[in-house]
Amino acid sequence: MPVQTFGGLLRTLRERAGLTQQELAERAGLTPHAVSSLERGTRTRPYPHTVRSLADALGATESDRVALIAAVPRRKPAAEPLARPSTLVIPPTPLFGRDDDIAAVADLLRSGARLVTLTGPGGVGKTRLAAAASDVLAGLFPDGVLQFSLAPLADASALMATIGRALGLVGIDAPDAYDLVAAQLRTSRLLLLLDNFEHLLSAAVQVGQLAAECPGLTVLVSSRSPLRVRAEHEYVVEPLGLPARDATTVEELRAHPAGALLLDRARSVGARLAVNDVPATAELCYRLAGLPLAIELATAQLRLLSPSALLGRLEATSTASGARDLPERQRTMRATLDWSYSLLDHGQQRLFTLLGAFRGGATLEAIEAVAEAGDEIAAHDVLGILHELAGHSLVRVRSDRFDMLEPIAQYARSRLVGDRAARIGRAHARVYLDLSEQAAAGYERADQVDWLARIEEEEANILVAVDRSLDADDPRTAARITWFMWLYWWLRGQLSVGRRLADRCLATDLPPWERSRVYLAGATMSYADGDHATAASCWAEADHIASGQDDLEVRSKARAGTGLAALAAGDLDAAEDRFRAGLHYALQDHSSPWTASLSHVWLGTVHLLRGTPAAAVSEIERGLHLARARGDRLSTYVALYNLSQAALALGNYDLARTHVVEGIALSQETRDLANLAYFIETLAVVESKEGSHLRVATLLGAAAGLRETVGADVYAYYHPDQSLRASAEKAARAVMGDHAHDQALDAGRTLDAAAVAELAIRDAGRRPSSTRACPQNSRQPTL
Repeated sequence: MPVQTFGGLLRTLRERAGLTQQELAERAGLTPHAVSSLERGTRTRPYPHTVRSLADALGATESDRVALIAAVPRRKPAAEPLARPSTLVIPPTPLFGRDDDIAAVADLLRSGARLVTLTGPGGVGKTRLAAAASDVLAGLFPDGVLQFSLAPLADASALMATIGRALGLVGIDAPDAYDLVAAQLRTSRLLLLLDNFEHLLSAAVQVGQLAAECPGLTVLVSSRSPLRVRAEHEYVVEPLGLPARDATTVEELRAHPAGALLLDRARSVGARLAVNDVPATAELCYRLAGLPLAIELATAQLRLLSPSALLGRLEATSTASGARDLPERQRTMRATLDWSYSLLDHGQQRLFTLLGAFRGGATLEAIEAVAEAGDEIAAHDVLGILHELAGHSLVRVRSDRFDMLEPIAQYARSRLVGDRAARIGRAHARVYLDLSEQAAAGYERADQVDWLARIEEEEANILVAVDRSLDADDPRTAARITWFMWLYWWLRGQLSVGRRLADRCLATDLPPWERSRVYLAGATMSYADGDHATAASCWAEADHIASGQDDLEVRSKARAGTGLAALAAGDLDAAEDRFRAGLHYALQDHSSPWTASLSHVWLGTVHLLRGTPAAAVSEIERGLHLARARGDRLSTYVALYNLSQAALALGNYDLARTHVVEGIALSQETRDLANLAYFIETLAVVESKEGSHLRVATLLGAAAGLRETVGADVYAYYHPDQSLRASAEKAARAVMGDHAHDQALDAGRTLDAAAVAELAIRDAGRRPSSTRACPQNSRQPTL
């Protein structure tokens, strides 16, 4: 069967379904012009959500759906591999004995293997090998290498959303996260490294499907167990090669990887091995089974013990622990950890097991607080003990955080049990409740970017604190954390996380203060998720509870929220009444300046939709003034955009450009691609007025490309005049001709965000000085 273009295939499927272009457009929520453009090929790269809507409207079979998605032309690859964020932490120590493994894995991937899983026991060095192989192969992937440590990820269902966020997708935390990620990766040539997959095996099928459906994607996995999916190539990572047991010289030890690693680590702790230490050192390599992690742990003690003394202590625990059906090397690893634990004094053991309460590490302040409140370890003793544990290679120090390798963290958790675990869990939850409350206040001020980064680092601890509190019959703590976290979840697109925890909290018996605020959190998550009916119901319930408590904060946010629901339903009179009521309560409650500024901005949106832009300007500027006074970047975003739309409506294109240039600068600073797309589109309208038709076409293509990258429009309550955009595109096409126009459109689509911003602000006028004080945003929040 010959390969069809997207337009040709769409026409075939439409005619097979017996639909006209008009009927298909109505079913898919598109315009007939949009369907016609796609079928004629004048629009060549529809958004992923447009393709899904068309497939649903056609009632397409799975095979037709796959063919439709595959027919979307691929974007041009970048000239150089893209830099991608990585959550892997690779120690800066030499890698011994893995040259052959690196070459073998690289050859496997070069030969066409699309899904390779490195398997082996914990501590064998799978992560180091995977990272080294990905470094060797990076040049083969124009779209870069994306690396993940999955150890902190507790829920397999969140894997696709985690990958999507790293790809820059917004609104990814949704039931169709897999579809959004797959749509993005179908046009990419990228290496995806997934480390520590063994506890997420229920997501293995999705990973296999991703590799099968995305021809330019290669997946490299490290796991203690294979994924057991089709097309998987398993590569077993063996322990390091061992020296002869009867070795008598240091050179004989160094000739084998396990011996070389042990000697290197011994030298790093200041140990000097004599010739008569060689036999015991060789025996240590055997007893530690050539496992790099076991060697690292054991040799940390050589600063205090000779190899013979160390071997004697290892002897006492070498056959202890570990199930009989586990491989011998895993039993040895457990024995090594048991032995390392036995070398600690009582205070070190208590702090070591206490660290098992944390996820993804912690700051010194958090560890001190939990230790003092939960285990009666004096705060001033904690730092010293942590450094002692670091000396035993049980704790790592990274910047201002302390953490443990995951096998060690799992071991620590296995020893934290009973009443002590419950007591420490309560102390841990109190610490992260306090932190989330501080962050919630910080989100509304000039240091909001710093707070978002801080909470991102502590997210795993916060989530486990909520779950533990609910499991321990402490719903108040869980509810308060959920309330303080709602904005973070909104900005990070983690809507299902917020909804799930809000629902769990609301299923418990909560006091009015907590219940009303959890309703607010649930309403916001539902609204952002497109479930406006549930959002309106939750906002109304929060308002009802707060009315009996004279709770002005909740009343202001709930009334403004119901205004957003009315705005979404097109009821402008109800929206205005509710925004004014929210503003009234916010002005009475001095703790709600953010609600006041946003209510002004949303009232301006009502005026815009009524066709009274002059009235809109005065309202929006009130909100913008309040936002700037607090350094509130988040409210500034939506205010600037609405002001640019008001300026267009009033025919003041110079003023519209001023607002747009500031918005572009802010969007570039914060890497908010969805927001950038809206401003770029508005700039195209301004450029059209000046007859810059080539720039118009390129900018419109750039906006489309940004939205393709994001996968969604995101800003649902932006209401631009679509006729202005259509007129700009029509004029550019008429002047340039279809071929030249589409070439410029496609050229814009291939630009990355930095190039788009550079193109946009070129000759666009002076960047306003106010941008220096304006902060970051990811997307405009609701209440």
